[in-house]
Amino acid sequence: MSEIRPLARRNMLGWAVGDFGFNIFWQTLNLLLLPFYTDVLGLNAALAGTVFLIASLWDGFADTIIGAIADRTRSRWGSYRPYLIFASPVLVVSFMLAFLTPAWEQGGLFLYALLSQVFLRTAYSLVSIPYSSLSARISQDSGERSSMAGWRMFFAFSGGAFVTFVMPQLVQSLGEETQSTTYVLAAGLTGLISLPFFWVVFANTSEPERLREANPSGFSVAASVEDFRATVRMAMANGPLVRIFGCIIVSSLAFTMTNKCLVYYVTYYLERPDLVPRIVPFALVINLLFAPFWAWVARRIDKRTTWLVANVLSVVAYTLFFFSTSRDPVVASFFIALISAGNIAYQVLFWAMLPDTVEYNAWKTGQRHDGKVFGIASFAKQLALGINGALLGVLLIWIGYTPNVEQSEETLLGLKAIMALIPLAGVLLSGWLIWGYPLTRESHRAIVEGTFDATR
Repeated sequence: MSEIRPLARRNMLGWAVGDFGFNIFWQTLNLLLLPFYTDVLGLNAALAGTVFLIASLWDGFADTIIGAIADRTRSRWGSYRPYLIFASPVLVVSFMLAFLTPAWEQGGLFLYALLSQVFLRTAYSLVSIPYSSLSARISQDSGERSSMAGWRMFFAFSGGAFVTFVMPQLVQSLGEETQSTTYVLAAGLTGLISLPFFWVVFANTSEPERLREANPSGFSVAASVEDFRATVRMAMANGPLVRIFGCIIVSSLAFTMTNKCLVYYVTYYLERPDLVPRIVPFALVINLLFAPFWAWVARRIDKRTTWLVANVLSVVAYTLFFFSTSRDPVVASFFIALISAGNIAYQVLFWAMLPDTVEYNAWKTGQRHDGKVFGIASFAKQLALGINGALLGVLLIWIGYTPNVEQSEETLLGLKAIMALIPLAGVLLSGWLIWGYPLTRESHRAIVEGTFDATR
């Protein structure tokens, strides 16, 4: 039996602020790197999409390995916190290397983009998986975890809004005539800003002594085999986790279509490339404003119902966006705000629900496997994002997209269809998956306190 103790606000915010640093890298990867590949590096759109597919598949594989390694790590600082200090400088270096622009042919550009992105994603996972795993350690209260996820997303999109505004401004101020170095310098400067946020997390979190040996320790071939078996057992026994995996695959695959196309939409559909440094961060500002709102809703009703409410808002938003013919940036911003307000709910709820499955897993299998849960969840997400990147590259070619020229009306309509209709299908499918999610606040508390009766 374990007592659920409240988490101090300082510790909650001290953990959540870390996602500001992570989203300097993550939002750049998701929102700016594909246009960089196609419009600056000069990589064919289909090849650029393939880079995202392969790198995301690798990322997912690496996440599961890193999760298992983090679970088995033992140090005087705990299992997860040391990675925030010692691995984060490598992440900054890998971020800079991703923006080099070698003057090579398509094959060489493809290989460089792939290897540099694999390096970036691996370094990112080496810091982010232990960070996410901490959320299951520092609080065992399901409702409190909703607040943690809300604040995490608030800081996440603050970081995203920051980097999507600052990165293009830095490139312009450093001088586009030296383009081979300006992106690298801009990445280096923004990357360095992330480091203090990771240090704050390290200083404001601790891993409870009673949980430090909740997972197996030691590294060996036999340990790797046992970790694989534990992962299989977890996939078979943890029904709530499997449903969340399904939802994050669907939502990541569908909703990032909107995010990744936003730069193209503003540049070609609105014909206002000058507004990219404003509208893209604006969408992220809406995300950060609504993240605490959805966390508040989830604490007062329940996470499953909150997800379904967000589904309704998303259906309305995507439908209005697709059928609107206006090219007024103000009207477009309204629809983008409506879409962003709905979509942020899924990320808040995913990170709020995922830690609850750690205790459920301990109840079913006898071990928590915090890092493995978050590693496999990240694998599911990366798989979806990889498929998204490859599919988007193919779809851009299919609708007739050609970089840096005026697009036809058919291409622009196709762009809106990619941004709205695919996510709309994802909304409906995620609602169907979450409908049967069984883990309530009451049942989770009973599992943590050791009073859960599975026969009731």
